Amino acid sequence: MKAPQAPRSYVDIIRHSFTSLLLTIGLVIVLTVSITLTVDQLFRAQEQAARLSANLQTTQVSNFADWLTVNRGSGLNSHNTFILIKNADGSTTSFLPGARKIDTSGAWSVPFTHLIYIKNMGLYFSETLKTGQRTYLLYIGMHVLLWNLHVLIAVLIIAIGLILLIGLLFVRRLANRISKPTIELAQAAQQAAATPAVTQPKLPQPAEPVEIHQLAEDFNQLLAAQNNRLQRERQFISDASHELRTPIATIRGNLKLIERRGDQHPEVIPESLGFIDQESLRMQHLIENLLHLSRADRADVDLQPLDVAKLARGVVAHYQPLVSQPLSLEAPETPVMALGDSDMLHQILTALLDNAHKYSPADQPIVVRLITTAQAVTLQVADQGPGIPAEDRTHIFERFYRVDASRSNQIEGSGLGLAIVSQLVKLNHGQIAVTENQPQGSVFAVTLQAPPKS
Repeated sequence: MKAPQAPRSYVDIIRHSFTSLLLTIGLVIVLTVSITLTVDQLFRAQEQAARLSANLQTTQVSNFADWLTVNRGSGLNSHNTFILIKNADGSTTSFLPGARKIDTSGAWSVPFTHLIYIKNMGLYFSETLKTGQRTYLLYIGMHVLLWNLHVLIAVLIIAIGLILLIGLLFVRRLANRISKPTIELAQAAQQAAATPAVTQPKLPQPAEPVEIHQLAEDFNQLLAAQNNRLQRERQFISDASHELRTPIATIRGNLKLIERRGDQHPEVIPESLGFIDQESLRMQHLIENLLHLSRADRADVDLQPLDVAKLARGVVAHYQPLVSQPLSLEAPETPVMALGDSDMLHQILTALLDNAHKYSPADQPIVVRLITTAQAVTLQVADQGPGIPAEDRTHIFERFYRVDASRSNQIEGSGLGLAIVSQLVKLNHGQIAVTENQPQGSVFAVTLQAPPKS
């Protein structure tokens, strides 16, 4: 079984890519130049062969020296050129320099070309010419071409080797420069993960490369979101513990009171039991709200088109007998369709009415309105209470947040109602906002998406 390849660094990846690219370019250059030079030499040899062939047809020479004298102007290389003449009677005459002999029996030709390789003599360009009773076999040596190719390939190999050596040094420096911001970012992330930070950790953001800068910025945004989430969870646990500690302490205190004085003062028992019942009910409501919030965080909602006007009329009619404030609904008589979950929207409107009831005077009206546009439906709950200061409006949907801490014990509730409403609105792909009501009070507005038109 083949072992898995070890992860590579920036330097290894860039060096491998650069080496492959340079070798590929070098190979393409060598092949291109070699083929071009070979083709050029072949054309030159063909032109020379054509001139010599034409000369053989018009000139009668009896020996190689006379033939060279006649063709000296053609630039003929006498050391690498010879001619074989086959006569009609089968005899052969050779025009060769010196007294050399030639044996072409073991020669082999290059396919699709006029090139032929003769053993112990080298590569030649061959041309055959028939005139009368004679057949001329002309061989022009390609030794210059081979020498040029050898020199060219050697020069290119040396040049590519030098370029590769210099390039690898440059690539290593470049790779280190590119990888430095990434390594620093990784080290900072490891340090931030290993060190419990009191303040929000922030990774360095290099100016370049742009990709690393963007990555560091995204990491910082992720860390900020994660840190905010952890802070909210810590605050949630702290607030929940605080809210639960008060009723538990009250219950235990009254139990101790009954235990110590119940026998001698039985009149304290009913009062203490009343406190116990009240605080246990308060703790029950808090736990129920925590469960609602937990379910809302994990809920998966299938949004369907529904008539918000019909739902609002039902909630208002059911809620009116439970409160002293007069309720009114301002909505069109025709259906007002929006995307949402019926049970969740019922819970949202009920929670907003509970909040308006808690903070509104008993004789002041609470108004529910429906405002429609082509893209959205807005459900408003307006009260005539004390209103919410501008600096508190961005926090009222946080868990356990109370606008007036001095009145937190006077008004029923755990501070989770609006946090649950906000989460339910998000699950319904809506938005919730609070604005100032005129002449006083607050307006909570829930905006839902209108269903697509068919």
